[in-house]
Amino acid sequence: MCKKYLNVFLLLYLPLLLLSLFLFYNERTERIAYLTRIEEQSALSKSNFLKSVFYYFINNANYWSSLTFPQDFDKDDLLFLRPYLEVINGMSVYDQFRMIDLKGMEVLRYQRQEDGRMEFFPLQNKSHRDYVRQGLGLEKGDILLTRINLNQENNTIERPYKPIIRTVVPIFDSLDRKKGVVVLNYNMREIFESLKQPISEGEIYLIDSNLQINSSSVSEFDMAFEVPGFRDSIIKRVRLDGFGLAADGDTSYVKNGALWTLKSIDFNSEDRSLKSFSGKSVNVIKNTDWAIVQKVSPERLNAYLWPLYKNSIVFNFFLIVVLAGVSYTYITYQRQKRHFFRELKTNNKVLSTHKKELESVNREFKQTNHRLRLRNKQLKEFNHLVSHNLRAPVTSMSVIVDMIKSEKEHYKIQELVPKLDQISNSITMLTEDISEYVTILDSDKVDLQKINIYEKIESVRKEFSETLFQDSDFKIIYKLDAWKTVVFSKFYLRSIFENLISNAIKYRRKGVTSHIIFESAFEDGKKVLYVRDNGLGIDLRRHGDNLFKLYKRFHRDISGKGMGLFLVKSQLESLDATISVESQPNIGTTFKIEF
Repeated sequence: MCKKYLNVFLLLYLPLLLLSLFLFYNERTERIAYLTRIEEQSALSKSNFLKSVFYYFINNANYWSSLTFPQDFDKDDLLFLRPYLEVINGMSVYDQFRMIDLKGMEVLRYQRQEDGRMEFFPLQNKSHRDYVRQGLGLEKGDILLTRINLNQENNTIERPYKPIIRTVVPIFDSLDRKKGVVVLNYNMREIFESLKQPISEGEIYLIDSNLQINSSSVSEFDMAFEVPGFRDSIIKRVRLDGFGLAADGDTSYVKNGALWTLKSIDFNSEDRSLKSFSGKSVNVIKNTDWAIVQKVSPERLNAYLWPLYKNSIVFNFFLIVVLAGVSYTYITYQRQKRHFFRELKTNNKVLSTHKKELESVNREFKQTNHRLRLRNKQLKEFNHLVSHNLRAPVTSMSVIVDMIKSEKEHYKIQELVPKLDQISNSITMLTEDISEYVTILDSDKVDLQKINIYEKIESVRKEFSETLFQDSDFKIIYKLDAWKTVVFSKFYLRSIFENLISNAIKYRRKGVTSHIIFESAFEDGKKVLYVRDNGLGIDLRRHGDNLFKLYKRFHRDISGKGMGLFLVKSQLESLDATISVESQPNIGTTFKIEF
């Protein structure tokens, strides 16, 4: 009872469980896709924000590259820059404005102090800094945008830590000679704070081409990897080595239970449209690329999906309760039903016994009737086959006998006698085949054996007077390189060849050397035999539907009974072979037999 109850319950519950899991999976996929779109929009927004910031920095550097500087200058010669420096003083994003000569020595250093004001500071030798060496190699129209790193003064990281990005442009005098470079330092602290403001569920990271985390919403420091002695917990909790800016491009996926989104900061399209103040194109050289990475942690992702989990659990709980009741009701009903049927079975035993006896008698009667109909059909077919297949050798024998009677020359009679013997042997073989077929009729099955089709065609050839002589105007051509043997009924195959050769001889065209070609081939793994002649052909548009029907004839001026092709098709299809035909009037006919 318990086992049956459990089987019924599982039979009802498992399909519904699979359906609920399918719906749960689809809904979960849609919710994750929706959250992914939100994260992608957030990453795009932050990417566009940083892109506009970088574009602003590049435009500022572009302005300084457009100025013409004196041929020889020092700090005092640069007082004409004071109005511009006052503008910089009022913009908190500027941290330093410096001019450096071709030797890497600072000519001017305008720097923001801790109280927020900008003042001139003592000059330093910056020839050892990478961005200076790289900047001195720039051509006119080039602008260098450096990596973001912590600001250093006198080879020491400045405290408090200050994330800095620089733009470097070459400057030229009135004679278009390079005088040095202008370096603009921008403080990224406020920009990072704006970047880290959450507008979605994800943790926020700014990474560069080396997959170094420049800023993060979960880290105490920006540029934490440059802070001496600092082991930020972010290094342990976050692995970004699966991202590749150049190779992977923008992407989103779920990995290890977390949802990751990456959006590259690509402002190349704006670089191409950027023009210098002289109208020439500006070439922006970047030391790195950046990307916004957002991570929805497994905890947040599970919290977002928890209502879906809860609904699925509640649904399955009520489903189990309902199906348990249905299963119990069904088992009770089945027990009552079985009891009723046992009684009904007992009452119907006598009727069932009489019914079985009557059915047995009816089956025997039907089987006997079927055997009689089958035997009658076989005997009719046998009658047609014998009368049709004996006609050709008997006719040929009559022709040879008439030739012998009319021939006066003894040596020619001697030449004809062997032909008569060949026809006699052919009739003997046909008689043997007929005897085999009678045996087949007695045993109700067809005997299949491996037959050499070349030998079978040759034996049939000797039945026709038209093919007995070497100088006959009707030729049999063999192209049996693909295969030469087939498993088939010897009697049927002989009859098929007799009918095809007989038709080819009977429906020859006048004025041409007639022939029939037997060609073997393999097609789609099957043995195929093509039988081609160059006779009168058949108009398939008129006669195609009746081609293989009994007593159908297509050349009224030539005698025949219309049985040959009917017998060929019947004998082939009785052993699962097929025949098709292609024909053109006054060109010839091709039969395709597939075994």
